[in-house]
Amino acid sequence: MIKRQLGVGTFALVFFFMLTALGNTTPSFAETMGETQEKSLYERLGGYDAISGVVDVFLTKIWEDPVVGRFFVGMGTDTRNLLSQKNKNLLCANTGGPCKKINRPLAEAHVGLGITDKEFDIVVGHIGTTLKEFKVPQKEYDEVITKVGGLRPYVVEHRIKK
Repeated sequence: MIKRQLGVGTFALVFFFMLTALGNTTPSFAETMGETQEKSLYERLGGYDAISGVVDVFLTKIWEDPVVGRFFVGMGTDTRNLLSQKNKNLLCANTGGPCKKINRPLAEAHVGLGITDKEFDIVVGHIGTTLKEFKVPQKEYDEVITKVGGLRPYVVEHRIKK
């Protein structure tokens, strides 16, 4: 579970699990049939509030990065807020959450920027650092990094050398 500080979202989640554990002593149908369902990555990360916190910290890192920050120069507060919401929805939806993607296709949004593999790796590094700051367990960390890494073909502009 993502946790930086014991905030309202984390408290609510802990409180919910405590109530569930205390009040539910009857096994579910799935449990009695020997079935177990793993929670979605979205749920294991802590839901929307946790994802939102990670995205806010992550975006601050890339906006301030001396290499990749150049892609965000001139963005006003409103544009940054919109980018933040798009990233929250994207991560939420791609981890099994209820959010709807509100962005253009990634390849379309990044075409013409000339983003390199090195720059993509810097961004992934910032995501990784942020996940570690939020103490994301290794399994969930690996899943998020794998999902983000899979976006490389849609973000990096590969030029054919002549």
